[in-house]
Amino acid sequence: MKKTLIIIGAAAVLVACSPTKKETPTQPVSIEQAINKQLTYGKAYDVDSNEYKTIAIGKQTWFAENLRTVKFNDGTAIANVTENAAWASNQEPAFAAFNNDVPVSAHGLLYNYKAIEGGNLCPEGWRVPTDEDWNTLADTLGGSEIAGTALKANNVWKEGETTNASGFSALPSGFRERDGRFHVMGQNALWWSQTPRIDKRNDLLDTHNGMYYSIDKNTNINHSHIARTVGLSVRCVKE
Repeated sequence: MKKTLIIIGAAAVLVACSPTKKETPTQPVSIEQAINKQLTYGKAYDVDSNEYKTIAIGKQTWFAENLRTVKFNDGTAIANVTENAAWASNQEPAFAAFNNDVPVSAHGLLYNYKAIEGGNLCPEGWRVPTDEDWNTLADTLGGSEIAGTALKANNVWKEGETTNASGFSALPSGFRERDGRFHVMGQNALWWSQTPRIDKRNDLLDTHNGMYYSIDKNTNINHSHIARTVGLSVRCVKE
C-alpha cells in the first residue's frame, strides 16, 4: 500500500494514499444505534425530505450521519449506477449504496467526485467540507493524531477505541472502487473534501484525484488523495 507524508498544522502524519481493501459484509446501522445519547442533536433536511441529525462540535455544526440524497439541492436527479462496468466507465455525477443494498441505513450513500464538485450536493445552507473544515474539526478534538476516537460511533467498529464524545457518530461505511467493487465496510470511514488537489510537481489542478479524510481502527484522522471515480461517503457542514 502506497504511503505519503501529510502535514496537518504543525504535525507530520504518515498516511496511506488508499485504504486497505478487504471484503466485508454489509452491516446496516440505524442512526439511533450510532448517536451519543448523552448529547443534544438538531435536525436538517435534504431536497428529498430525508431527515438528518446534526451536532454542534466547537464552533462548527455537522451532519451526524452520512448524506443519502439522490438529488442535487436544485432537484436535479443524480444517477444511481449499479453495474460495475458502468461505474468504471461513468464520467457523470453518480451515487451508489454499498453493495447496491436497499433500504439505505445510516451509512448513507457513496458518491463520486463529480457529484460533489459542483457545490450543490448538500442542502441549502450546508456544504461538503473543505480541508480547512476537516482540520478545524480535528483541532477541536485535540488534533489529527487522536481525533478519530472521538469521531467514531460506539458499538459499531470491529477494532479500536471509540468514544463518540463529539457526537459525530462516524460509521465504517466503506467505499466503492474505480472498478465498481465495494470494500472495507465495517473497517473504514472515508469522506470527500471539497478542496481541490493541487499537483505539487507542477502546481496545477489534479483532474484525476480528489482529497479525502478517513478513519480506521487507529486513533487518528487521515488526509490523502484518491481517484475521483471512486465512491466515498459525504458529510455536510453548516455554512
